Amino acid sequence: MSEKLPVKTGIIGAMNEEVDSLKRELINAKTISIAGMDFCEGILDGENVIIVKSGIGKVNAGACTQILINVFGADCIINTGVAGSLDASIDIGDIVVSTDAVQHDFDISPVGYAPGQLDGYDSPSLPADEELRKRAVNAVRVCAPEVHVFEGRVCTGDQFISSDKQKEAISAEFGGLCCEMEGGAIAQICCQNDIPFVIIRAISDKADGSAEMVYSDFEQAAAIHCAAITRYMISH
Repeated sequence: MSEKLPVKTGIIGAMNEEVDSLKRELINAKTISIAGMDFCEGILDGENVIIVKSGIGKVNAGACTQILINVFGADCIINTGVAGSLDASIDIGDIVVSTDAVQHDFDISPVGYAPGQLDGYDSPSLPADEELRKRAVNAVRVCAPEVHVFEGRVCTGDQFISSDKQKEAISAEFGGLCCEMEGGAIAQICCQNDIPFVIIRAISDKADGSAEMVYSDFEQAAAIHCAAITRYMISH
């Protein structure tokens, strides 16, 4: 078995196409199934990585992240996938790179916390790693120059946001750029373990009920973009 490289990156994907395309490029790949998730470890462009599809929702994402850290020794986490836009200026196909994440459905405000603020934290914000964020933005500009890239807050909750009313409520409270179902949990586990992370989201819908009409056409292009962005970050 080859000597392990000093940095090991955990890659959590949301789409089969995205995860599978990266797995096919691995050298010395081996797969271990834990908690219903397939963790594929190997060498990608000279770097040691573990690639996994977490499944939908915060519990799956949090468990997946902790396994990457505890079992596989991941030093940093890149999370890619899709999200609904919370900002009218962000269109389908655009990319959001996280400055931070919040969990919009977490609320213990009756006992003195702000909405979204986790016990033991000073604010709802879970900050992404600055260097990973810069690398992600650069990777988007190189690999997908035809799309716009935005930097801002990712809002996470265990619900598919599909109405203007839901979208407006989340935006008014948290001011995020997009909403999805995994990033905030990944951010929480990374912060608790002092592991750098970044969340990269391709916008699949306007979070206003239009998702069903556009998602099937969007998914393939998004998977290609997300895989290319992730691979550029790893190789550079």
